[in-house]
Amino acid sequence: MRRIRSWWLPVLALLVLPALVQAAPSTPACGAAAFLSSLNGAAGAGTYQPLAAEQRLYYGLDALGQDSPLEIRYLVKGKPYLTETVDLANARLPKVNPDSVLKPTTALDIATLLKEERMVELLALRPDLVRQLHKLAQEDASIRIEVRQQGRLFESLSFQDLVQRSAELGQSPAVQLAVRSSVSGPGDRRVERGRSPIAKDYLPDCNDCTESSPCDTECGYDPGKGGPVTCGEWGRCATTCYSSTTISEHWSAWYVTGSYNAGTACYVSQAFGGMTTFQLHVTQYRRDRIRTTLICPNAPACTDCYDQDSVISYELGSSGCYSDTYFGCFFGTTACCSALCSYSFYCNSSC
Repeated sequence: MRRIRSWWLPVLALLVLPALVQAAPSTPACGAAAFLSSLNGAAGAGTYQPLAAEQRLYYGLDALGQDSPLEIRYLVKGKPYLTETVDLANARLPKVNPDSVLKPTTALDIATLLKEERMVELLALRPDLVRQLHKLAQEDASIRIEVRQQGRLFESLSFQDLVQRSAELGQSPAVQLAVRSSVSGPGDRRVERGRSPIAKDYLPDCNDCTESSPCDTECGYDPGKGGPVTCGEWGRCATTCYSSTTISEHWSAWYVTGSYNAGTACYVSQAFGGMTTFQLHVTQYRRDRIRTTLICPNAPACTDCYDQDSVISYELGSSGCYSDTYFGCFFGTTACCSALCSYSFYCNSSC
């Protein structure tokens, strides 16, 4: 009889977690609701979609130094495909309960994160390349990962082993660090940002401007201007485009990347004689800074142009709340209402 109320926790999770959150855990989600309800960062326009939780590639850092960069080499069919350099010296812990992100304050504090294992997400700024690697793996391409630090080969493993280990890390009490990384290699075919060189020719007579002349071609002489005008000012020129033009930058919405349980506490409860064990449930989040770029492969001609979204940075957040396990305990205290995953008549609303 002491577990009679446990059935409604998954139902509550479905009610309070917004539809925007992908890959939401089946464990109590009230902490997630508290986190997301305080955020105003709606996703902007563009084609960007976060990676699915099962596609993310996590790597544990417990056996590695965290002051020197990691070099990750991705070999496809035995040949260099990608090289990623991960900056560990400037790694950042998730945001934990800052007023600008989490309201109300929840039970999670920085000490909880500091005692857990650390991990990083590989190719965290390049979801396009992660999808590319998964596609190659599905096509039975042989992919091997080499992890190096300070010039020393630390580990070599298959892509399948990396995916399996990543899944285990994503479900364990490991804390993800936000890192920056750079990528190079023949597998990176993304169009580099930059301006297309357009020559500024000079035409002595502006009547020589044609419908194919770049609009910034200088021509003639304007006494009032004290110099030449352009074919665009003359009103006869071709519309020209740069190879890439930044259209906008925006933050994506926060989304769930994983969750884990991290300790217990004995609180006053309405079940089992008035005191039960509560489980601390931690949910991890991420949001991405997206740059939308107009790519024109035929520049300066404005034909076949398309938008391209790229991740230029990201932030991590963590939220925690206590859910009732309905198992009895002794010497319980009264929990702060904001620390609980669900409403209880037996909590302190003043903290």
